[in-house]
Amino acid sequence: MRLSKIMIKLDLKDKKILYQLDLDCRQTNTEIGRKVGLSKQVVGFRIQRLLEQQAILKFYAVIDISKLGFTVHKNFLRLQNMNKEKEQEFFEYARNNPNVVWATSCDGKYDFIFSTWAEDVEYLNNVLKELNSRFGQFIYDRQTATILRGQYFSREYLIKKKRSTISSSSSFGAVPHKVKVDDTDWKILLALGEDARMSAVDIAAKAEISADAVSNRIRKLEKSGVLQRYMIVLNEQVVPYLHYKVLLSLKNNSDSIEHTLISYCSTYNSIVYIVKALGQWDFELDLEVESVEQFREAMMDLKNQFQNDLKDYSTLSIYQVHKYNFCPSIPKRVSSY
Repeated sequence: MRLSKIMIKLDLKDKKILYQLDLDCRQTNTEIGRKVGLSKQVVGFRIQRLLEQQAILKFYAVIDISKLGFTVHKNFLRLQNMNKEKEQEFFEYARNNPNVVWATSCDGKYDFIFSTWAEDVEYLNNVLKELNSRFGQFIYDRQTATILRGQYFSREYLIKKKRSTISSSSSFGAVPHKVKVDDTDWKILLALGEDARMSAVDIAAKAEISADAVSNRIRKLEKSGVLQRYMIVLNEQVVPYLHYKVLLSLKNNSDSIEHTLISYCSTYNSIVYIVKALGQWDFELDLEVESVEQFREAMMDLKNQFQNDLKDYSTLSIYQVHKYNFCPSIPKRVSSY
């Protein structure tokens, strides 16, 4: 059941703070204050207010889990005969499932999308078998797509600034290139998965090492590409923006077309995320816009730019994020070095 949207008002300073948090939410209030023209105290007050208003659902770390030996698989579900009580049970199951890294409700061809991580196909099959045993009677249709590459773009639309190709972006992939991590690294990743703005001191208490050692290990994980970026999850129920996901199928998915599409998305302010997928469609695009009209304009521009390459597309309206955590648990089958 879709919740009614209750929007809050964001002034320019709020938007500038959100933009800085989205670029790097581990920045200190002092660093953000210098960039937005406010004192660290006022920045802290405004961030706390945004959290209390639930404009920010989460601070999260973009973790390239392919470097930990995992791939991400998205599952698109069409649900049936599910009452409100069972729906809440289903949402709670997704939130608490240690193999689910992202889950959201949507309108359109599908009602629910969730992403799972897996070491191999057998691992994925076991995760989906458990889902089917619990909720199979309520699933009318399911499509699974493997993420080959996901790339995030910065939210320049918040500050009405034109995005350039050198603007901040981060990505994760599905080509295994394992980086050696030990149990302490996993504890740090777990902490950052829970709250990417968590201080080194608080992470140190969880990892049972010093704060300096935490900072050193985080830098090492960043250098290796495991830790890509620290961002925010906006609450679609509160912020004055609409979130759409577009599933694209291309006539000829060549390297040239792929490069052109990614370059186009990297400079189009409303597009905040692109996924190259292996499944029923070739790409997913996520757009955040101020109105339905703006979304239509964006789609018209996309169709005009790629009129000779676009085979088909469908759109989903994302309205509630239930979970966003690249590292929700230490996988039982992952061995330490």
